[in-house]
Amino acid sequence: MKSRSTRNKIKDYLELGKIKIMIPVSLTGFTGFFIHNPSVSSKMLFVSLGILFLGISASALNQIQEVDLDSKMERTHNRPLPSQRIKLQQALIFFLCNLITGTVLIYTAGNLTAALIGLITIGWYNGIYTYAKRITAFAVFPGAVTGALPPLIGWVAAGGGVWDKPIIFLEFLFFTGQIPHFWLLILKYGEEYEKAGMPSLTNIMSRGQISRLTFTWVVTSAIAALFLCYFEIIHSKPIVGILLIVSAFLIWQFSGLIKLSVNRDNNRKYSILLDSYFLLVLILLISDRIIR
Repeated sequence: MKSRSTRNKIKDYLELGKIKIMIPVSLTGFTGFFIHNPSVSSKMLFVSLGILFLGISASALNQIQEVDLDSKMERTHNRPLPSQRIKLQQALIFFLCNLITGTVLIYTAGNLTAALIGLITIGWYNGIYTYAKRITAFAVFPGAVTGALPPLIGWVAAGGGVWDKPIIFLEFLFFTGQIPHFWLLILKYGEEYEKAGMPSLTNIMSRGQISRLTFTWVVTSAIAALFLCYFEIIHSKPIVGILLIVSAFLIWQFSGLIKLSVNRDNNRKYSILLDSYFLLVLILLISDRIIR
């Protein structure tokens, strides 16, 4: 009985940290490190773990900040804080422990600049984006910045410069990729945002317009991925060919979005498709660096 209670508590803390989302975020940081320094090392592991801990801390603080909103939405009312499975004080301690651990790992395994970028990312996400969502339906744009920074943390921790061309284009790719993800959420949960008193794009545009906007940003993301080939960040011709094919496939699949209304079933399909595409881009980047 006690072990079951412990497992449930661990599960609640993992949900508070959105571990399923933060592991891929950490992978983008790993990729940023690897494409600059393609040798497996403890430094790479610790920096990636540091990014994971920082992501978990940002998620925990975000849910602390939005507990009032989460309690009003069907999608989020059963999260650990609104349901009181985790107390606010416990969540604050969890946030601080992960923040400190992540910062220390990135600083000791990487460098001060990488650690500062990590803290800036937390500040931007929790200090700007979280509150912008209460003000504007277009908060996704400042929010997307936070998705672009983890690869930069890894790159800088490996010894790269903040303004190096390869990492700038990789950041741009992940910036553009955050936006259609959010539009898909709005298509599915826009009415819940409205009921919670938050500005939603569904108040401004029709579902058809939002669908076309989402498709446009998917095309933009595919073009951003192809920039990696055009500017010779990806060199291997076979990998360039694979990226061209999967990018065309992504656009073709999402073209159906502008013809159909999104329901729970096809929303999940499009979300999985987009996630799979970005995961494949990361794998291709790593593979190209290994081949080289």
